[in-house]
Amino acid sequence: MNWILKLLGGEFAGKVGDFFVEKQKLKNQLKLTKLEGQIKLETAKFEAKVEQQRHVATWEQTYVNMQATSLKDEAVLAVVLFPYVGAFIPGIQDYILVGFQYLDQMPAWAVGLTVTIFLAIYGIRHRNANRLNAPGLKDSDVSGVSNGSTTEKS
Repeated sequence: MNWILKLLGGEFAGKVGDFFVEKQKLKNQLKLTKLEGQIKLETAKFEAKVEQQRHVATWEQTYVNMQATSLKDEAVLAVVLFPYVGAFIPGIQDYILVGFQYLDQMPAWAVGLTVTIFLAIYGIRHRNANRLNAPGLKDSDVSGVSNGSTTEKS
């Protein structure tokens, strides 16, 4: 090996060789640092997604737990079904008909507000809830329903 160095210029050739060896080491170190940075970035993205899913799951579990301990849904259902059941009870049939006549005179905003509250209680979400990353129904769950009419799924 020494004879090659003497042939190429001795100490100067060794320094040039060392320079290129160091340069290659630095290039390899730079590549390694870039890869480590990409790994850290992808790991952080993955951990953020996991945390988001954990948050959604926690929210949904909390909602399920609240539903299990609440009589709210049963009370709302009883109120909604009362007129239908009452239509079969002779003593209150006339009262129910009069009540519906008065309800027919209610302003549209009041009826809309009531319907919105019932939908919120039962967890029915806007058809774009999926795009908003909101837990609950997805677009595909309600694709056959549009403004009170039904459409075919495409």
